[in-house]
Amino acid sequence: MIKGRRVKGQVAIEFLMYAGLFMIIAIAAFVLTSFAERGDVGLRESQLLDAFAYRFASAPTIAYKGGEGTVYDISFPKKLDGKGYEVVYVCLGDKGCSVQVSWAGSYGEYAYSYVIAPAKYVIGDSDLGGVSCLETPDASEITNDAITLARRFNPEASAGRLVFRNTGFDSVSSEYPTIELYCSYEGED
Repeated sequence: MIKGRRVKGQVAIEFLMYAGLFMIIAIAAFVLTSFAERGDVGLRESQLLDAFAYRFASAPTIAYKGGEGTVYDISFPKKLDGKGYEVVYVCLGDKGCSVQVSWAGSYGEYAYSYVIAPAKYVIGDSDLGGVSCLETPDASEITNDAITLARRFNPEASAGRLVFRNTGFDSVSSEYPTIELYCSYEGED
């Protein structure tokens, strides 16, 4: 009988050793998985903003390529993944035009800049939905004197839509067509 008790005690000790080893492996796997998941969240957010910002870059280009009379609009949400964002359209004289989209993700600020079609961008009249969500940045925000257009809208107030209308060339000598920007929040007409 004494021999049987020793065997049972030895089995219990081996069980505790195996259980402890399994717990150490499980904790290590959990830690590694949470680090990997944290990286996945940053990648997902970066891809989310990239796809979202591309919509703002493609809209004026579609209106430009569509020719005179083309109207193209995009709708935008109040927030992206629960956080506010900012869109700025900028033209730097002969250096070209771009759209810059910035957003504060979970692990830091994301910003994307896309080149858009060169055109004479102006804020249009209110006949296509108003201009309430377009604003001109302060002079302190403009660092280059060559900026001919710096329009931005702030989606914090509500979701809405942004419209681009190609009105064609102002004159025969115009190098680029005029593209008017219209913007309105949901519920406004």
